[in-house]
Amino acid sequence: MALVGSLRDLSLPELLAIIANGEKSGVITIRSDAATAQIHLNRGKIVQATDTLRDERFGEIMMKLGKISQDTLSTALEAQETAGGSRRLGAILVDMGAITGADQDGAVLYQTCEALYDLCTWQVGYFQFDAQETPDHTGIAIQVDTLLEEVDRRAQAGERHRMESIRNAPESPLRSRRELTPDKLELIRLSRSLHLRTEEFTPLTDEDAPAPATRPGRDAPREEDPVFDVKDLEAGTGEGESL
Repeated sequence: MALVGSLRDLSLPELLAIIANGEKSGVITIRSDAATAQIHLNRGKIVQATDTLRDERFGEIMMKLGKISQDTLSTALEAQETAGGSRRLGAILVDMGAITGADQDGAVLYQTCEALYDLCTWQVGYFQFDAQETPDHTGIAIQVDTLLEEVDRRAQAGERHRMESIRNAPESPLRSRRELTPDKLELIRLSRSLHLRTEEFTPLTDEDAPAPATRPGRDAPREEDPVFDVKDLEAGTGEGESL
């Protein structure tokens, strides 16, 4: 019967410690939304680990370690394709004389350790340990307690580096200020916009004020009415005429 659980309830280091103490053999499969990983154990020791999140192929590791060239890798991949993918790339490179058996084991060890260091930090995912599944045969065997010591060492080193980065960070002049909330930022933007708009206009003085518009017949200034004397009117009119 397979052992199934969540990494929230049982972390991978805890699961590995249980399997190692019981000297069990089998394959651990871990699935998360981001990747899928497998850890092969033989009598409580880790013999291989891979995950799709850091998909470092064997040939790429050999090139990174400076053991083979790109042309050698291409030739080995063609031979693997001709064989239908049934042969491991490392075995093909050994048969070609490009690498030694020790080189092959060193690449598997590097790939396994790097995968395990990442997997031990996973906090979300589901695992299944199947003791009925036969683990792959490799030339390495990693003690779980030694691996977990290295995982702790790397975690502590990473925490020290993080704290030193925070301590050595230059003091920001804005650190002591209050945080600007979104509504305050919007108020500042509106006030600046209003300030720019009001600067587009120049206040008018009395000299710049235009004269009020006039309407003919009503608003135009009226001339003074002539003043007539009654005597002048009487002198200008003849007999029989009346006003």
